[in-house]
Amino acid sequence: MRRRIACTLALAGLALAATPAASAAETWQQTSRQTYYLTDALQRSQGIATDGTTWYFSWKLGLSRVTLDGRTVLANNPLAIPAQLSAQGANHIGDIDYYNGKIYAPIEDGSDYRHPYIALYDATTLTYTGTAYALPLSVQPDGAPWVAVDAARGYVYSSAYNPTPALNVYSLADLHLVKTVPLSTAIGSVQGAKIYQGDLYASSNNDAKSIYRIDPDTGQVTDVFDRASSLPSGSETEGLAFLPTSDGAQMHALDAVSGRLATYLYNYRQTTS
Repeated sequence: MRRRIACTLALAGLALAATPAASAAETWQQTSRQTYYLTDALQRSQGIATDGTTWYFSWKLGLSRVTLDGRTVLANNPLAIPAQLSAQGANHIGDIDYYNGKIYAPIEDGSDYRHPYIALYDATTLTYTGTAYALPLSVQPDGAPWVAVDAARGYVYSSAYNPTPALNVYSLADLHLVKTVPLSTAIGSVQGAKIYQGDLYASSNNDAKSIYRIDPDTGQVTDVFDRASSLPSGSETEGLAFLPTSDGAQMHALDAVSGRLATYLYNYRQTTS
């Protein structure tokens, strides 16, 4: 759960004025849902990523690696935030990503949001590699809610949380800020994002619980579908990931209910393109 400082009136006005672009000709249909309870719910309540053979989950303070059926925990790091970042107030891990044997984890110091980082972990053991990159406050003014690796372009993406006027594009090599890509429509409350078929898909914790598709090159935003009507009351949208699974799904979206008594993993199949 992300605690947010109040936006300025100008930023709030921008968010309220924004109207998402019209939906493109693609449809996603729910195929199944997994439910996690108690400790599993807590430890799978923020982000999700995959290496193609296992799931990786994040929660406020830690990381876990789990079999694709969700039943077996293969590795667990319940206190994953490095001590040197904790000393700066770091207390929250957002939506993570996997690339080349490493977990990329966005870490922030809510509720001050003065020290956003992306930290790297060994994907097998989930131990901290000793490498963490500070992100510029000029483009990450309210933390680091998510990270997505785009290996094909050689970039890593993140954004401001709310409103979200642009993609922040970092070098995959050393995480320096390469550029910002203004979005065609300012969105907000983005909790997770991943690259899929060359585009960036983002999950929002707005009232509609929207899934957006974003062209990373142009910033064109498409409101793909809204999920609020199909979620339990009090759900908070978290991270998302892409992986073909046996039920025909490709997209997997994580949602936590109030109090973290249960976490749901919704699986969606793309029916048209």
